[in-house]
Amino acid sequence: MKMSKRVIPVILSVIMLLALAAACGSTNNPASSPAATNPAAPTPAAPGPVVPEPPPDDARFAEHIDIIVDSNNIAVINPYSPAGNTGPTQWTLTLIHDRLVENLGDGVYGQMLATSWDTDDWQTYRFNLRDDVYFHNGERFTAEDIRFTVSAAQDNPGTIGFDRWRFVESVTVLDSHTVEIVLQRVHIDFLFDISTPPAGIVNERAFREDPDTWTWIGTGPYQVIEFATNDYVTVQRFDDYWGETPITSSLTLRFVPEPSARLVMLQNRESDVCFSITPEDLAILEADPNFRVFPVIFNAPNVLGFNMADPLMSDRNFRMAAMHALNSEEIAMVAAGNWADPVLDGNVWGYATEFRHNNIERLPFDLDLARQYLDASPYNGEEIEIAAAIQTNILAAEIIQQQLAQAGIVTRINSMDTPAFISYIAFANNQSQLHVFASSFTLSAIGSTSNIYYPGAGNNRTSHDNPYVTELIDRARGIGDLEERRALFMHLQEYIADDPPHINVFWRLNGVAAINGIDGMRLGYDAVQYNLRGIYRVLED
Repeated sequence: MKMSKRVIPVILSVIMLLALAAACGSTNNPASSPAATNPAAPTPAAPGPVVPEPPPDDARFAEHIDIIVDSNNIAVINPYSPAGNTGPTQWTLTLIHDRLVENLGDGVYGQMLATSWDTDDWQTYRFNLRDDVYFHNGERFTAEDIRFTVSAAQDNPGTIGFDRWRFVESVTVLDSHTVEIVLQRVHIDFLFDISTPPAGIVNERAFREDPDTWTWIGTGPYQVIEFATNDYVTVQRFDDYWGETPITSSLTLRFVPEPSARLVMLQNRESDVCFSITPEDLAILEADPNFRVFPVIFNAPNVLGFNMADPLMSDRNFRMAAMHALNSEEIAMVAAGNWADPVLDGNVWGYATEFRHNNIERLPFDLDLARQYLDASPYNGEEIEIAAAIQTNILAAEIIQQQLAQAGIVTRINSMDTPAFISYIAFANNQSQLHVFASSFTLSAIGSTSNIYYPGAGNNRTSHDNPYVTELIDRARGIGDLEERRALFMHLQEYIADDPPHINVFWRLNGVAAINGIDGMRLGYDAVQYNLRGIYRVLED
């Protein structure tokens, strides 16, 4: 299934805001929190999340499944390293780590390591913990592991693990299976933050025994048995797992850099699933009855980002010049063909991120305007770097280079692998000027803006540091009224669109290809939260 051009509807959103009275009442529900939804939100025309089919009764299942990950290699299995911020790394973390709570969607959270939780003010949270959980190293899970996890995360700013726990003020161990967490301020989306893969609970004894591999040790249903950096990771079913036993005994997640090799491996049954088939090869597999293609649109758009710490990039006239020089339709077609769709509105939000503003106009492709803005900027003809990683974004960078040249902007492309790229554009040491990348919008407005626009955040790849934007994000964390919160985020989008650190260029439809019999994958709008715990392959008779 392909997206036809310009069919992406405007999504108001699935609101993941916890229903909250103005007086902030107490919640003590071990399985869920109510969600405030928008009944007027239209149904997406493009593919939504993939809901896995339950395994059939009396079937025979494969013991091992081989998975080719997307175009991002797994350099580390560590949420506290800048290189750990890739989709496949977070898929691995999901397999081996448990969190306190599980995000069930639509603002509902289920039990994981916590059996229940409550808060009276959305700033102080008490969690009651399971007492039957063991880490892969045999250590029993207790409240002390929560304290250690928060400490480890906060010791590593600029990482995705830090982002999830950064607003914790204190952790008090009340007893071995009860913990109190106090935040620096009211934060209504705290449960969302700690339900994501980088918030998995880690173990202090593992850290003491092996500082190089301690983040491989979790309480999840799979444990790491082999890891070759930038090549593959193999995980095996953990027999002492406290929860539901996985169907599949072991999984290998491997990185295959050559696109043609991925297709051949799938066709030859050397691999069972591939997350990085090219659009041309997907068409081949769609027509072959021996394979399945799972199409899911990415919520996070591919963008052109500006390093706002660079004096020239922070100049609004230069950014306006670059944006007026871009033809998104041409970029989308070159980058991914029919598996991409240009962003034709002026919004800075994700495809299905809550409170999406639908009426921000796109800056038109206009070379005359681009040259006028460029003349008013400090640009003197110097060569500008465009950093990019993975084939889709490198192709996009190449056509962006040609389009900027038409406006008089000279550029060169610096292509690299994803872990190197992420380190290269890290907030504290951003070495790029322009960069093409997939942004990190989730369905949560708070979570997205905190990670993308907040100073020091792991996904703040534009080095954005605007005190007013930071103030708005902080204010939103304490707003319980739905309409007041909506109005704040509408204003925030207008403000950012007027002085943008990035421009949304195209949406990408992800085609996951698999041999027949594969199912059990949870694939949603947010690719970093793909969940492969339940994957299985039914064997043919």
